Amino acid sequence: MTLREQKASLRKRIGDELRKLRPEEIERQSTIITKQALQMLAYKNAKSIAIFLSMPGREVSTREIVLHSLENGKAVFVPYLRPGEAPKSRVMDMLQLRDTGDFQSLKPDNWGIPSLSKESVDERTNAMGGKGVSNRRDEKAAPNLDLIFVPAVAFDRSHRRLGHGKGFYDRYFQTYKDAFDPNQAGQNMPYLVGLALSQQMLPPEEDIPVDENDWIVDEVVTADT
Repeated sequence: MTLREQKASLRKRIGDELRKLRPEEIERQSTIITKQALQMLAYKNAKSIAIFLSMPGREVSTREIVLHSLENGKAVFVPYLRPGEAPKSRVMDMLQLRDTGDFQSLKPDNWGIPSLSKESVDERTNAMGGKGVSNRRDEKAAPNLDLIFVPAVAFDRSHRRLGHGKGFYDRYFQTYKDAFDPNQAGQNMPYLVGLALSQQMLPPEEDIPVDENDWIVDEVVTADT
């Protein structure tokens, strides 16, 4: 099989397992994972984080991490998808939530994921600098994230990641890396943390198929960690 076919097969297999999960089991695992994430030194030390907003019934709930972060004065950035330059393409930005009320007012998209409204985008701080989407950002501004909580379909024991196949996160990580000056003090890549239900972790003997465009995260938090 080609790499694309291997990934598609694995996505289907994991997706089939996730569809069997009851909401109570996802909630149980999410509670354990949240407690572990909040105890991480990387989280405690972070002043600014980016975090995915959860797809109901298919991944770890991040709601309590978002609320805890906002309540404790961290800058919280969440995904916003916009049209890319190529036809039918989309690009992901990370835009800032204002406060807990802002977060709780977000409306679900077609997948049930809480999402930023298009009307609010221009006034939101971009994690890459400036306001609004990245093609209008201040190119002189330095990226500003300490930690990114990363979603996936699956992870393996070496922290390789299988995404949903759109490449949003891999491209974002590369764009972020390209935007900062490694010779300037205080500019580093954020710490990348995967959050995974037990069913999203491959057994020790199995690896995620990857190529040179696939990023490896620094750590994966699961209910079994």
